[in-house]
Amino acid sequence: MSDDAVRRIDALIGVGMRLARSAPSGRVLLAVLGRVLEPAWIPQPWGDEIVAELGAARGAACEPIKLQRIERVLRAAWGVAPTAVLDELDPEPVATTPTSQVHRAVLEGRPVAVKVLRPGLAASVRQDLLLVERLLGPLAAAFPAIDASGLVAEFRERVLDELDLEHESMTQRRFHRALAHHSFLTVPAPVTRLAREDVLVSEWVDGVPLAQARDRDGAAARLLVFMVGAARFGTVPADPDPADVLLAPDGRLAVLDFGAARTVDRERVGVAAAALEAFARRDPDALARALNELRWLPADHGMLALDLIADALGDLARPGPARLDSDAVLAVRDRLFERPDALTELILAGGLPPEDLWPARGLLQLFGSIARIGATAPWLELTRAALRDGWSAEVRSPP
Repeated sequence: MSDDAVRRIDALIGVGMRLARSAPSGRVLLAVLGRVLEPAWIPQPWGDEIVAELGAARGAACEPIKLQRIERVLRAAWGVAPTAVLDELDPEPVATTPTSQVHRAVLEGRPVAVKVLRPGLAASVRQDLLLVERLLGPLAAAFPAIDASGLVAEFRERVLDELDLEHESMTQRRFHRALAHHSFLTVPAPVTRLAREDVLVSEWVDGVPLAQARDRDGAAARLLVFMVGAARFGTVPADPDPADVLLAPDGRLAVLDFGAARTVDRERVGVAAAALEAFARRDPDALARALNELRWLPADHGMLALDLIADALGDLARPGPARLDSDAVLAVRDRLFERPDALTELILAGGLPPEDLWPARGLLQLFGSIARIGATAPWLELTRAALRDGWSAEVRSPP
C-alpha cells in the first residue's frame, strides 16, 4: 500500500480511536470488534495499538450485570415484578456481552431465554453518536470515492436499531416463521408480547456451540447458507458470532441473535449474484459491469479487481474444498499487501453505498467467525449456491 494511503488510513484510525476512548459507547463498539477479530489479523503499523484497545475495551464492557439490576429492568419493562410473569429466573447469566446479558428462565412451564439490554446503554449511545460526525473528514480522505455522510448516517440508524430489542424481536419472528419447516436451519420463537425496547424473551434452545460441534465443517457450511441465503429472504443479519449459533439435538443449526440486521433490495442481491458468477467464471467484463451497477467500482477497474481478488484469496476462491482458518486469513492479508499499488488503486477508486454497509459487515464477520473456529468447505461454490438459491441451497460435507 502506498505511503499516502497508509497516512490517510492512519489518520482515520487515529480519530476513531480517540473517539472510542472518549465515549462510553465507543468502548462497547471496540469490545464487539474484539469478539470477531484475531489480534494477529490486524496489519502493522496499526496492530499493536488496536489490539491493546480491543483487549482493554472487552474487559471493561463485559462486566456482569447484577441480578438486582436485571430485575429492576424487567419490572420497569413489564410494570409488575418479574415473579408475576416468570415462573423462575436463574440468577446466574448464561451469556454476558458488551451490549446485553441473557438469563435462563421458565415461562408458563417452558424454558425461555431472557435478554436484557445493559441499563443506560441506549441513552449513552444516542448521545455519543453525535461524535461520529468527526469521522467524516478522515473517512472521505481515506476513501475518496465513498459517500462519507451517507455511510455515517446509515451507521447511526443501524446502531440504534441494534439497541432496540423490540425491533430485534420482530426481526427474529420473521426469521422463525420463514424457517419453521426447514430441514437444517432453525430460529427460536420470540415471545413478542413480552418484548420491550430493553427486553427480549424467546424460547430456549439446547445445543452445542458451533466451535464445539463434532462436524465443524458441516456446521460452518450451514451457517454460510443461512447468512448468505438470507439475502434472498430480504433481510440480512450482520453480526454472526459462533457463540450465538448452536447445533441443536435434532441436527439443525439454531441461530439465536438478530440485533444487527438490515433489509436488502432484492434487485441489488441479483446484481451481486451476477458479480459473483462473473468472478467464478473469471469474466472481467461481466464482473466490471456488475460492480459498476452496484456502485462498488468503476467499470474500467474490473480486470484489476478480478486479478487482485483471485490472487489474494487463492484456494478460497477456487472450486473445491479449502481450509478457512486463521492461517488462511493471514495468507490473504499478506498477499494483498504484496501488491500495494493495485490495492491502493482499488481503495481510492472503490466505493461502498450506504445500504451495503451492514450486509458487508455481516459477510466479513461471517468469514471471520468461521476462520476463528477453522473449517473446510467449498466456500466459493457454497456462496454461489446460497446467493442464487437462498436457504434451499444444498450443503454437502467435503470429502
